[in-house]
Amino acid sequence: MNKIRLLIPIILAGLASCGTKDSAENTQVNAINFSYEIDTVYIDAKGEFVFLNMGLFFSDYSAKDGSLYNLNSQSGRVEIIDLKNKTLERLVQYDFDGPNSIIEMALTGIKKADNGDLFFMNYMMMNQLDSTDTKIASYRWSNEFLKGDDLKANEEIDGMGQIANDGSYFASVYGVYQTGGTYSGLAKVTFADSTLKLIPLDFWGDKDKYSIKMDVGDGRAFSSPEYKFLTLDGDNLILSTTAKNELWYYDAAKDSTFHKVYSSTFTQNEKVVNYPKTANSQDDFDQAKKQKNDQVVFGPLVKDENSGRFYRYSRESDDSENNYAYVLTIFDEKLNQLHEEKMRDEVTIPGDYFAAKTFVHKGMLYTFLNIEDELAFVRLKPNFQKP
Repeated sequence: MNKIRLLIPIILAGLASCGTKDSAENTQVNAINFSYEIDTVYIDAKGEFVFLNMGLFFSDYSAKDGSLYNLNSQSGRVEIIDLKNKTLERLVQYDFDGPNSIIEMALTGIKKADNGDLFFMNYMMMNQLDSTDTKIASYRWSNEFLKGDDLKANEEIDGMGQIANDGSYFASVYGVYQTGGTYSGLAKVTFADSTLKLIPLDFWGDKDKYSIKMDVGDGRAFSSPEYKFLTLDGDNLILSTTAKNELWYYDAAKDSTFHKVYSSTFTQNEKVVNYPKTANSQDDFDQAKKQKNDQVVFGPLVKDENSGRFYRYSRESDDSENNYAYVLTIFDEKLNQLHEEKMRDEVTIPGDYFAAKTFVHKGMLYTFLNIEDELAFVRLKPNFQKP
């Protein structure tokens, strides 16, 4: 795999350099006139109890049909939300037994592909159903099943990854993290031939320095780590974390990884470790965690499939009426930073530590909001004008 070093003062300029650590500086490349409208959208559940226990973590938005597919991991029921009409369109019950069973150990997600196929992610494998709800394939994340690159001893692929919109591949992180190690990079599985591509990447590095730990005895411990986010861009992969204003971009055509670092006008560019790293009680742990979470938090990148733009919410504590500054950052299709917008003081973007389930529907950002166990979304409509 090639590695390319980028230096970006105002507009992108590249300098190839094999075998060196990827780095980049990226600032706003164009001035744009930007404004936004924001409101709250309520979903009519038609008397049903929508599965909100996991905060829509197991759901998938399909830009193809404009619907949200919300998986109840406990029952196997899928709730299909029609966002145009703001209603629960229908419920589909999938099997836990028999030839079309969707589960093996534990469900970790769902994907509705553009061709109508549904993928049900499990911890170490995945089941694929066609548009008639017939199982047509199963995949396992192991050397015995996969071709191409081999996982080393104790290395695993994280089953909670992402699937391409066209249903052609699965991507996630891999490493020895389950046995106290760390992440080694990205893994990409092409479904057509079950080929595994491993992309070594030192993206986690010093992220453990932000963790808060509490020993609860009997060999058990709690921790409050940072989070990682994987966003797909066609055949390409984007990896980011909550701790720093940066990302790693894997260009599949070039088999190259780019590291981009950004600068914010409104927040810190990196979390500051000014809180206790260890706690001896639950109260101490919760207090230290709040101190850490008041530091800057960068949410996941969300792609608008129609415009090619990317959006990201970030947050940092301040003295405003809602105690936080919320910032929307906009990137172009090449991930150059186009604009930063500090939200009005009265605006709150849901999500305790990082942004809640967020996606772009018809050019507008929808962020999950639980209102007394009813499904709703904070909706932001971006308005762009040429300067």
